[in-house]
Amino acid sequence: MRTAFTLLFLAILSVAVSAGDFDSIEIGTFNIRFFPCNRDGEMMKQYNIEMRYPPKGSATDTTALFQLLKELDIELLGVQEIVDPLLFGAMAKRHMGKQWEFIYAPSNAWQKVGLLYNSDKLELIGKPQIYAEVALGQMDRHRPALRGYFKVKHNGFDFHAIVVHLKSGPRGYDRREQQWNYLQKILRDLPKGKQKDADIILMGDFNNVSDKKYDEFSFLMKNQNYYWVNSEQDTLPSEYWRPNWKEPRLKGGTIDQLLISADAKVEYVEGSVKVAGYCADGKTEIAGEFPEYYHNISDHCPVYGTFYSGRDDD
Repeated sequence: MRTAFTLLFLAILSVAVSAGDFDSIEIGTFNIRFFPCNRDGEMMKQYNIEMRYPPKGSATDTTALFQLLKELDIELLGVQEIVDPLLFGAMAKRHMGKQWEFIYAPSNAWQKVGLLYNSDKLELIGKPQIYAEVALGQMDRHRPALRGYFKVKHNGFDFHAIVVHLKSGPRGYDRREQQWNYLQKILRDLPKGKQKDADIILMGDFNNVSDKKYDEFSFLMKNQNYYWVNSEQDTLPSEYWRPNWKEPRLKGGTIDQLLISADAKVEYVEGSVKVAGYCADGKTEIAGEFPEYYHNISDHCPVYGTFYSGRDDD
């Protein structure tokens, strides 16, 4: 008769075998508000950003930003609202190490999307692909999507990573719906492409702020069996916004999302989703004096999850 200790040991061993060598990577998304301008209206003018009412806040505290990213050590991070992508890539290397590489989607829009990754752990296979159709023929206003195909060095997990920043605002739903039509086709066709790989991770600022909320993209879960990672902790905010600019009050929202294909879910460590920055406390509202993070880094927070890197069950 087996003792309780023996049964416990066998259970732990079974988990260890199924999880391989326990190697893992973290993948996430982060909207870094108008980097490096943040809310510095005068700096925005240097980048030819002309607003009717330029903000009067501070520029990005780059030391605090990259210290946060260094501490989080997220191996692959999809980023949005990058005004100066060359500066962003250079500062990532300076503050975090030469192993950090940055690729981005060029466009005439003020803000760019990109993928920051640790090249000691991840290899970019082939050239990144820009999906201009997601910008709806308006590359001066909307952001295209960007895809990179990555492989974990020495271990084998390879996957497509796509970063997006969809049209903002409740009134922008009609355009987001058009963008989702293109994205749905991209996601459906990718497994038939050159790599023949169905491991797909879609990340970014979805701006799902219409009355439909999460139903703006729920069809992917229903029709293509995608897994909504944020659903594990959908009460945690990923950003804060001001419902009334005359009141010192911030309201939490969840618009920074991670969606993964059924194949990629095999490598995902369920229950591992996290938010960092000032969102980590999970407050639905912040009243009174706003945190320095909001003023100096972004109104959004990193959202990320863990993936087993020691296996690839294609």
